[in-house]
Amino acid sequence: MCVALLKGFFMLSPENHLQKGFNKEQFDELCVWIDDHIQEQIGWSELMLASGLDHLSIQSSFAKYKSTTPMTWIRKRREDFRSMRPQNISVLAHQSLLLKQ
Repeated sequence: MCVALLKGFFMLSPENHLQKGFNKEQFDELCVWIDDHIQEQIGWSELMLASGLDHLSIQSSFAKYKSTTPMTWIRKRREDFRSMRPQNISVLAHQSLLLKQ
């Protein structure tokens, strides 16, 4: 029984999922998708559908590339877009904001 629990824990470990998860380019594509859908409700289901990965892979990738959780990053992006909205940001400004964070 202990072996089964340890095996299950290993399968759920973030490091294991990261190896099967995003590379940097795929992660950046998901971040662009988030920005494109920032006015919509984005939860775990939407992130998993958009990326094709499970929630642990997504969470591990955000920890690795953004040092935060997906939901915290999405919340911050919404705040950033709200603060820039009156300025009618250009596509280039939008992309530079994405790469900056």
